[in-house]
Amino acid sequence: MAKLSERLAKAGVNTVVILIAIAVFIVAFVALMAFGNASRPATIEILAASRDLSIGDTIAANDLVTITVYKDQLANQYIPPDQADQVVGGYTALPIHSGQPVMRNSIIAPAGIGTRLSAVLANYPGYSLFPLPLDVQNVDAAEADSYIPGDLVSVTIVIASRPQPPTTPTPENSYGNSINPTPQPVATSAENALQDALSRGYPPMAKNIFPQGVMVIAVQGLPVQTVSQNSVSGSSSSDSTSSRITQVDINQPKRLILLIPSESVEPLALGLQSGDMLIVSMVISGQPKQTTGFSYWDLEELFRLERQGLLK
Repeated sequence: MAKLSERLAKAGVNTVVILIAIAVFIVAFVALMAFGNASRPATIEILAASRDLSIGDTIAANDLVTITVYKDQLANQYIPPDQADQVVGGYTALPIHSGQPVMRNSIIAPAGIGTRLSAVLANYPGYSLFPLPLDVQNVDAAEADSYIPGDLVSVTIVIASRPQPPTTPTPENSYGNSINPTPQPVATSAENALQDALSRGYPPMAKNIFPQGVMVIAVQGLPVQTVSQNSVSGSSSSDSTSSRITQVDINQPKRLILLIPSESVEPLALGLQSGDMLIVSMVISGQPKQTTGFSYWDLEELFRLERQGLLK
């Protein structure tokens, strides 16, 4: 009987030890899991491509899937699922492989605005971004830092002389036939006025090609300001003053990035190349109609008419 009691006592002790060991293991396991979860980076849901997308592909709703990734230093470049409607209908500016996150700088869509300059075109079909240099000889404009994105400007091209076309010899009439001109109908006074106005349409002349105004999207080449921390002498390392340092790169060209109608790219490019002067004017609002242009001969006519009216 005594031996049975002794065995039961030993069995009870062993059971207690096993239970304590199990409890310690559970507590250690829970603590280890909590430590692992605490040290693991946070996760976020982002949009990714469901198939391979090439440059220029239009993004459809079924081209997007939602994946979970760790939140890292690129988190601001990812696109969350709640902005999917700002991606659908846009275009891919860089190749995107299946399963790869859709980055803001890889698409031309509203969700990419602010990270990729061309993304603004998603809201303006039929428009182009034109780089207008401010530091070339024939462009007269305000200082680059006078402009900010959103300003409206117009561009007036001044032509001093017309380029001479290539000359071709006139064939001689070897048959001795006379050419009788076709009689022209007698023009009315309104037609005469129109012909007189058209006859004055040659250089010197000026033409505002954007009377409606075009928007400045970005200003490039401005000085860059950086902040430096300067420690105060004789104080702790935590005491410091900040100062702004302006860094100027004299080799950086200054440009206005203009949002212009695509059909105006060629006239503006030709005016920039061959115009004697391009004048960039700031406007608060544009004119809805095109201008007729103005030549030196119009100036003479205006001067004559105004002078005639004043003398009378």
